Amino acid sequence: MNWWKDNRTMKQFFVFTLVGDCLILCGASLSPVEADMPMKVITQPNVKTDRLGGIDVPTATVLKKMHEGQYILHADAGKLTEVPVEKVLLLHDAEANPQSIQLVKAPDGTVYANLASIICKSTDGGRKWTSHKLGTGGSGFFEVLGDGRFVLIGSEGEHSRTHVVIKRSQDAGHTWRKLADILNPPNHWGGVSWIKRLKDGTLLAGINHANHAFENVDGRLKYKSGSGGVWSYRSKDQGRTWTRLAFIHDWTSEGGVSVTPSGRLAAALRYQRPMIEGDPPDLEKQNRSISPGWPWKNVFLVDSHDMGRTWKNFRQLTTVFGQTRGYPVALSDGTVVVIHDTRYGPGSPGSRAMISRDEGKTWQDEVYYLAFTTFTGSYNSSVLLDDDLILTITGSSQAGNSWQAVKDHTDFFAIRWKPKK
Repeated sequence: MNWWKDNRTMKQFFVFTLVGDCLILCGASLSPVEADMPMKVITQPNVKTDRLGGIDVPTATVLKKMHEGQYILHADAGKLTEVPVEKVLLLHDAEANPQSIQLVKAPDGTVYANLASIICKSTDGGRKWTSHKLGTGGSGFFEVLGDGRFVLIGSEGEHSRTHVVIKRSQDAGHTWRKLADILNPPNHWGGVSWIKRLKDGTLLAGINHANHAFENVDGRLKYKSGSGGVWSYRSKDQGRTWTRLAFIHDWTSEGGVSVTPSGRLAAALRYQRPMIEGDPPDLEKQNRSISPGWPWKNVFLVDSHDMGRTWKNFRQLTTVFGQTRGYPVALSDGTVVVIHDTRYGPGSPGSRAMISRDEGKTWQDEVYYLAFTTFTGSYNSSVLLDDDLILTITGSSQAGNSWQAVKDHTDFFAIRWKPKK
C-alpha cells in the first residue's frame, strides 16, 4: 500500500540537489524489505480509553472550571481528584488556531513556544514569557542547536505539490535562510510531522510522502489508490544535509517523539486511513467510526532502538475514534506520558494525558484532564524540565467548533505539572 509497491524500479532511488553550498542526499539507505512491508498493525491495547480511571468523563461545567483554575483533574481507581499545577496564559497570537503549537527546549534550558505568527520565550521553565514576531518564511517546526541557532523544517507549494525545505535562523526566528530542499519521490508530495534534536546534536525528522487518491462515489469520497506515511530522516551537520533512514508506517502523520531512559525512541503518530482491500466489512462499526469510509482515526505508538534507522512495534494506544493526535514525553524513571486530543467524545473535547510506567509497553487505567475546549482537534506539546517536571502547552478555544469561530479566539496555556508516583 505504499509507493514502492507500484514503482519497483525506484527501489534504489537517489536524489542529489545543490542548494547554495549544501548538497542533500535522500533515500540512499533504504532496503526493499523496509519499504515493501509495513509493520503489522497491533490493535490490542491493554486499556480502553473511553472511561479511564473507572469513572465517566467529567461534565463540561467541571472541565471548564478546571480549565480556568490552577489545577488539573486526575481520574484513578474510581475517584476524581484535583492536582495543583502552575498554569500561565501565553501572549495572544491573533493568527493562531488551537492546532498551532510546538514547544522546544534549547540546550541552555530556554523554552520556545512556536505559535502561528509569534514565538513565545521563557527562561524560567514556563512561568514568565516574552514574545517576538516570527519572521517571514518561518512556518514549520524547528529545533535549537547548541550555539542557539534554529533549524526549521517546513514545506513549500500547494497541496499535492508540496515538498519539504530546511531553513536556519541565527536570530531566534526573526529571519530565515534556506539551506536545502528534500525532494519527493515522483508523483508524491511532502509534509512535516516532527523534528527532534538528540543529545549529541543529531537532528531527526519525520516527513510525510503521500500519493493517495480518492474518487466521488454517490456523494462520498472513496479510496482509489496510493498511500502515504512517515519516513525518518537524519542530519549530522546541523541541518545542511539529510539522509532518509527508514519507512515508519503507511497512513500515518503528525505527532511527536521522545527519548526514553534506555535510549529508545518512543513516537506517537496519527493513524488515519480509509477502508482498504482485506478489511472486515464491519471494521467501521467495530471502531465506532463517525466518518463514513474511514475506520481508523487514532493515536498509535512505534519504537526505534537504533535512533531512527529501524522502527518496530506499531501498536494502538487510543481506542476511541477521534482521539487522534498524541504527543509523548519520557521521564527519567521510565514513565512515559502521552497527551492526546479527544474530538468526538465521550465528554467534551480537550487534552487528556495517559501514563505508562514501563517506557510505553503497558498503560495505566488512569487519566489526567488538562484542558477544556469547544473546538475539536485542539493540540498540545510538552518538554521535560528539571526534576521530571513536565511543561505542557495546550491550545483551546471557547468560541465554537469551526475554523472561522476560533480565528483570533484561541488561547494557549503553559502548564507545569507532574504525574503522581
